[in-house]
Amino acid sequence: MTDHTEPSLPIPFSRPFAWDRVQPKGTTVTLDATEAECAAIAEALDILTVARVHAEFTLTPWRRTGYKLVGTVEAEVEQACVVTLDPVAERIREVVELTFLPPEEIEAVSDEVEVLLDVEDPSEPIEGSTIDLGIFATEFVAVGLDPYPRLPGVEFEPFIEDDGSNDAPASPFAALSTLKDK
Repeated sequence: MTDHTEPSLPIPFSRPFAWDRVQPKGTTVTLDATEAECAAIAEALDILTVARVHAEFTLTPWRRTGYKLVGTVEAEVEQACVVTLDPVAERIREVVELTFLPPEEIEAVSDEVEVLLDVEDPSEPIEGSTIDLGIFATEFVAVGLDPYPRLPGVEFEPFIEDDGSNDAPASPFAALSTLKDK
């Protein structure tokens, strides 16, 4: 029998929390990543630095067999500017609201892609006796990253080689056409 599971990757920020510690009126958990964990998160997210990650979550019972996780994740990071590659500082603040149910209670998701704005996200499956809140904090830092960080006032200017023969911008294939003639 072939094992099709994904290879396990190192977890940069791990804070397991046992489901059975959730109180009936809710349990609040505060997380702060250490300096070493911040460095590991930066490496995992392929960004320059993570100076701080702070998360505050409240877990409450939800429905009869599930849990609800609400809270915020805040981070201070630096990414490379997409134009100059200089560091760009960024503050992230993401609101978290997730629900968890046993896998057998989660409705199957259709293969068809359908975007409904007024429908709740599907619940996450409860797997095992703990939830790793550090993983969720790291995921929401990733969600909050600017996909195209840019220093203020910096604009992308495409490089166009001017051969002086005309006013039209050089085609990317102009250099290839000179090789054809040789």
